[in-house]
Amino acid sequence: MVDLNGNVLYSVKKNDDYASNLRSDAWKDTGIGRVFAEVVDGNVAAKSVYADYAPYPAAGGAPAAFMGHALNAQDGIVGVIIIRMPSGRIADILSNTAGLGETGETVLVNGDGYLLTDSAKTPGMDALAVRLDTGLQGAIEGTGVAVGSLEGYRDMQAYAAMANVAFDGARWTVAALIDKDEANASMVTMRNTILGLALLLLLGALAASIWFSRSLTRPIGSLVESMRRLAEGDTTISLAEDRRKDEIGEMARSVSVFRDAAIEKEALERQADDARSLSERERRAREAEKLAESAQMQQAVEALAGGLHSLSEGDLSVRLDTPFMESLDGLRTDFNASVEKLSRTLSEVSTNIVSINDDTGELRAATDDLARRTEQQAASLEQTSASLDEITAMVRESSARADQVSARVGDAKASSDKSGEVVAEAIDAMGRIEHASGEISKIINVIDEISFQTNLLALNAGVEAARAGEAGKGFAVVAQEVRELAQRAAAAAKDIKDLIGKSGEEVKSGVALVRQTGEALNLIASHVVDINDQIDLIAKAAREQAGGLTEVNAAVNQMDQVTQQNAAMVEETNAVTHRLSSGAATLDGLVRQFTLSGHRPVSLGISAGAAGRPAAPAEPPVR
Repeated sequence: MVDLNGNVLYSVKKNDDYASNLRSDAWKDTGIGRVFAEVVDGNVAAKSVYADYAPYPAAGGAPAAFMGHALNAQDGIVGVIIIRMPSGRIADILSNTAGLGETGETVLVNGDGYLLTDSAKTPGMDALAVRLDTGLQGAIEGTGVAVGSLEGYRDMQAYAAMANVAFDGARWTVAALIDKDEANASMVTMRNTILGLALLLLLGALAASIWFSRSLTRPIGSLVESMRRLAEGDTTISLAEDRRKDEIGEMARSVSVFRDAAIEKEALERQADDARSLSERERRAREAEKLAESAQMQQAVEALAGGLHSLSEGDLSVRLDTPFMESLDGLRTDFNASVEKLSRTLSEVSTNIVSINDDTGELRAATDDLARRTEQQAASLEQTSASLDEITAMVRESSARADQVSARVGDAKASSDKSGEVVAEAIDAMGRIEHASGEISKIINVIDEISFQTNLLALNAGVEAARAGEAGKGFAVVAQEVRELAQRAAAAAKDIKDLIGKSGEEVKSGVALVRQTGEALNLIASHVVDINDQIDLIAKAAREQAGGLTEVNAAVNQMDQVTQQNAAMVEETNAVTHRLSSGAATLDGLVRQFTLSGHRPVSLGISAGAAGRPAAPAEPPVR
């Protein structure tokens, strides 16, 4: 414990630095002197100050690091507490060499590369005396680890891994070391083991490949010999490999197919020789029959050609009465029946043409009337569809505005709820403040009692110092300072207690006002909820109306499209009717070209001008 003048008032171990002054030449350049000067001269009251390891005279020149913090009072810094860092604890942590073998160790070095801890592997003191001469420390990036080689330390060539440790402005590095020969010994053993296993696997694979190749070459050689004999015409070969389930078995079964095909070919060649002699006799008999049949067929063809010629001239009264050969007489009968049926059909067609012409006249008048009514209906539906589009747009716009108002009311409700939560939190916070004020008052009472006791102790110390005479003057000064400090602490505690009492009254008043604010916000929130419900009902009704009008509008649009399609269809039907009437007259003229047996064509009574005049086009529908 050091006062503002640099006097060491208290020390645990009472070394040479006890009862000394840290501003003197003997101590101001040491770590403890630099910590004191930085706290007091720099007025560092809120954080700790650290001095890295350096030789310390009070410890016999051993390395020491110091950490200090200001003693603060109401008037500012009144002293400094300084702690000497326990380097032995750090050395105990780093003494764990698990996984580093016999030569490995872990050391802590400073920014200049000097050891901060003593190595257990050397007899002498290494802290701040031995330096690791390597470039790895400068190669470390951020929180990364640098790995490389280290020579000279403990007379060995070692592998090293280093990582930085940041501590209160100091830059330390943790280094793990192990001798290269010891580290490489396990790798050599592993390499030899892997090589031995690889050799065993290679020998096993070679033996397996020889056995497998021989199991394939023997049956393949036998199969090749069988195929050679089969190519020479020997079909008595035996294929024992066809029972195998592998590719060789497939090859043997394929050769077996070729063998069976060769046997079957020999049998077919013998049957062909026997059938060749029999077919020659049958050929001569068939040629004689074909000559007689050809003469009869020529007669039938000439008779059928004459009938077709008469039919091409339009004479449907022609008939084939002379019978044909038995195989072609059905053709003559079918020709006579077809001509008879065609004659009756044309007679009926001629009769139906008159009826069709009368019907098309009535249909033409009806389609003309229907076209005019369809045009009027299409115009009315188009106007109705336009009106419904305008009404639907207006209802949709009203629904959208109602949704916007509902959203705004929802935002207002959310803001009101959030305000209520904030008020509740403020009430809770003020309650906690009021509770904390009570706790602080209790603590201040304790401080007041401590100040009173400290004052009494200071008085006793002054009395004892007065009894001690010259030897107790220093303690008398300290006792006077402690007494004045206790009196100032008591006065400050009384002032703080009065301020806390006033703050408690203000907090109570604030709690009441905040509670009233919360009640008002809750009332506003209930009104906002009612308004939101009403607007939701309005928006829902508007959406339903918009949906209904949309459906009606779609139905009217569909009716408009159907009406337009009907108008186009009526127009096409009208044109087809006119073309049908003209076609009936043309068809009657074609039928009159035929000579019918027992029937006379009926005249339609259609003038050439009327039959050839095209139908007047209907006016396009109004859209």
